[in-house]
Amino acid sequence: MEVRYMLLLAALALVCPFLFGRKRRYRASAYCRMTGNPYRLTMEDKGRFGEYQIYRRLAAYEKKDAGFLFNCYLPKRSGETTEVDVIMLHTSGIYVFESKNYSGRIFGREEERTWVQCLRKGQGSVLKEHFLNPLLQNQAHVAQVRRLLGLREQVPVYSLAVFSDRCTVKKISLSDPDRCVTTWRRLRRAVRKFARRQPDALTREEVETFYGRLYPYTQVSEETKQEHIRNLQRRRKKQGIFRRILAWPFGGCFRKKRCPWCGALLVRRNVRQGPRKGAAFYGCSAYPACRYTRSLEGRP
Repeated sequence: MEVRYMLLLAALALVCPFLFGRKRRYRASAYCRMTGNPYRLTMEDKGRFGEYQIYRRLAAYEKKDAGFLFNCYLPKRSGETTEVDVIMLHTSGIYVFESKNYSGRIFGREEERTWVQCLRKGQGSVLKEHFLNPLLQNQAHVAQVRRLLGLREQVPVYSLAVFSDRCTVKKISLSDPDRCVTTWRRLRRAVRKFARRQPDALTREEVETFYGRLYPYTQVSEETKQEHIRNLQRRRKKQGIFRRILAWPFGGCFRKKRCPWCGALLVRRNVRQGPRKGAAFYGCSAYPACRYTRSLEGRP
């Protein structure tokens, strides 16, 4: 009994400094100072935790005169607001982050409106959840940042969609060199790659000026936040009604065929070799990440 008691004390002596050290570092962070979120709330809330992980992995840039902004409610010309998860201002440019603290496998293409999250369930089944393309979300955020700051075209504004390390993000081809899809683990490398392009794109004075202009949008009232949520709900409701109106009279002719494995679009292809050379079939547009095929008659 005495040996067990000693082992328990030894384990507590090792674990407690680690836990209290994490809490102390959080309270001293720019994320805690700006958002005012308690440690426990941030650790238990998926959205806040994802934002904090982005900051934690890039906090070293604060020593290089970088400034961080969280939960910016930027006003649009329509009078509504758009919320940006994280912004980093640095002499190498402005970095706009869209945080996605998801798990599972992620499928999508740069030009598609929605991407798919695939989660494994029991007995080999897969649960598929569709979500808005984070690159399209961030495209609107980048446009508002440029408009509000009046940036000249030469100033780089980088768009990064950041997923958790619990995700497997299938390779996504990007046509825009200022965009990136990455995970927490690879985030530093992605930012470092962008920073090497134009290390002196902004002066320190410009970084401070732009930070001062955007900071007030992180300190909006609770009423503004609730109005933002109501606007999002109204917009989604209108989109749902519009889709149902289209689908009802035309028997779903506007619906595109989607892969049952990953949710990506199915495209028509032809067999290139073998005894069935030239025959047409449907193949997943996420190939080679997903290899689902189906005959034109509907047989897998």
